[in-house]
Amino acid sequence: MMDKAKASEIAMKRLSGMEPEVGASLVLTEVREFEFGWLFFYNSKAYVDSGDISDALAGNAPFLIDSNAGDIHVLGTANPIEFYLRDFQ
Repeated sequence: MMDKAKASEIAMKRLSGMEPEVGASLVLTEVREFEFGWLFFYNSKAYVDSGDISDALAGNAPFLIDSNAGDIHVLGTANPIEFYLRDFQ
């Protein structure tokens, strides 16, 4: 079983790997903890710094890191987060 620090390290590596494709620096904006893992939300650094909606990403689905295996599960954006969490469980 992993801890939040290790999950955060995995999340940061994922964001770094996504930056070339997205074309922007990415930062974590929120982390929610559950008994089965951590849910990470992110956005562009430019948006976080400026608050200007034109700097925000669109379609940036949060991802869950499973506390048992450390696997990354990308959630969707079409439904509320609770829908995807129920589906994961």
